[in-house]
Amino acid sequence: MDGGLTYNSNDLQTYDPDTKVGIITSSIEHTDIPEKIAKLYVKANSNGSAISNIDYPNKIVRIAGSIVGSSQANLDSRIDTFKGYFISQDENLDINYGSSVRRYIATANTTSIKRQQKALWAEFAIEFICTQPFGVETSDTTITNSANYTSASLTATPTIGGTAPVQYPVITLTYDAVSGGTDYLMISNDNNGQAMLISGQGLVNGDVIEIDCFARTVKLNGDIIDYTGVFLELEPGANSITYSDGYSSRTVDISIVYAKRYL
Repeated sequence: MDGGLTYNSNDLQTYDPDTKVGIITSSIEHTDIPEKIAKLYVKANSNGSAISNIDYPNKIVRIAGSIVGSSQANLDSRIDTFKGYFISQDENLDINYGSSVRRYIATANTTSIKRQQKALWAEFAIEFICTQPFGVETSDTTITNSANYTSASLTATPTIGGTAPVQYPVITLTYDAVSGGTDYLMISNDNNGQAMLISGQGLVNGDVIEIDCFARTVKLNGDIIDYTGVFLELEPGANSITYSDGYSSRTVDISIVYAKRYL
């Protein structure tokens, strides 16, 4: 099968047509939608129900192919090495797809390797359980990258990609200069009213605040700090994100990026 495939940085497409040895992964099944659990509640006196929430707890990815050796001893060694790739859990499973790379956080649940005596090849089949059910691009997409911004508010209106129900931005605020006024800043999702307030930090020139909405962390110069509100979740399609603060003056670099997530 064409395309790159790695698990825990180990290449699973190494076959060399010149030497006729290596790993051939001929099947990569990762395009099914993750497991889906709909939570129902019964409508009173209606003989019906409604869905209150949908969760995607995990995803199954399966690969299959062959390991080819130059001799029986060489094949034995390659099989041992291959099996060792899958000891760890919750590792990166990276699959070339389209024009980018999709990354799953995966653990090998079952590993089957079949070979015949004296044959120079063995067939393998592996089933991965992905505890993070969405495939994530390994490169970020920029929502806004505004340098030396001096106004008290900025609204970005991006069209968010990906097919997962929500996408998670990482917001980085670098204050080249800040003074006066009321010591607070706010980031809001204007589509659904989600907002995060950070106040009382006594910001000074050179401070950097990072809000990672996937990791659920807010950091000031690398240290975890308190906040009020919720982390932003962006739905695919048209969005509106607003930065505002209470300072008398500021010069701030505002970077908002996200890694597209796919069903």
